[in-house]
Amino acid sequence: MKKEFAATILNWYASNKRALPWRSNPTPYHVLISEIMLQQTQVPRVIEKFKEFITLFPTLQHLAHASKAEVIHAWSGLGYNRRALLLHQFAKVVVAKHQGIIPKTVAELQHLPGIGPYTTGAILSFAYNLPAPAVDVNVRRMYQRYFNGLDQGLPMGVAEEKKLYALVKSTIPDHKSREFHNALMDFGSLLCTRDTPRCGNCPLQQSCKFFPRFRKNKTNALFQSEKRKESGVKENGRFIPNRIFRGKIVEFVRRNDGKTVALPVLGKAIKQDYSSPERTWLLQLCTKLQHEGLITFSCQGSSIRLFLAKD
Repeated sequence: MKKEFAATILNWYASNKRALPWRSNPTPYHVLISEIMLQQTQVPRVIEKFKEFITLFPTLQHLAHASKAEVIHAWSGLGYNRRALLLHQFAKVVVAKHQGIIPKTVAELQHLPGIGPYTTGAILSFAYNLPAPAVDVNVRRMYQRYFNGLDQGLPMGVAEEKKLYALVKSTIPDHKSREFHNALMDFGSLLCTRDTPRCGNCPLQQSCKFFPRFRKNKTNALFQSEKRKESGVKENGRFIPNRIFRGKIVEFVRRNDGKTVALPVLGKAIKQDYSSPERTWLLQLCTKLQHEGLITFSCQGSSIRLFLAKD
């Protein structure tokens, strides 16, 4: 069953692979940049920004020697700006402690800034073609559906995750970890999707343990996850998480680095119906961004001066 699974996935991939810029030259640095970008951003946007970022910082050394402000500027349009800081920290540590060479062992990678189990597996498999599972939500969902008949994409308990890790590792074909992981990513993105799995077009249909359940119960067979509750406020009657407004503040500072503006100007720039009673909320957003190391600011009366964080 495992060999059939891997062989079928690879055969499907041969005719359906996506052309992605980081795949054409999968250096450890290119893999790193693409994986950090892809964590919270859609593929079409990452394709555009990946090319821009690599042009600005063609090597890990260029990234390590760039200023924090330059990296934050370059991250514009990708959101979740803390990723830029972690990526910058990663580059500086690797240049300082690993001679600029991204490590190829689990132990070394997981001690680096911003690197968790998935990114570790991604670097080892995509960059070094080593048989290290890269288990993200899509891979977890595919394996749980096919082998266990369960629609489970969210992380599980420690024991269950270890068992899944071992299962994924046992299906990686010899010397084809990179190709197989690329195939898994495309299969999960194009066929075995979260909300609308295309089981009718799936070449694994006959041996998949989840397919009979889905054929009988349709969308009722799919896992219904609860949306994570976030703090936020209403804008024009619609609830918006604070992280969206924080991202807008960072974007505002990118365009107005070092300038002094009236607090209402900043407020209106990030929230259409901003009003003066929301001053405390606005300053709390700025304070959190300052604690995260993305901006610095100072207030005087009704004015605020904002800077992108300096080294």
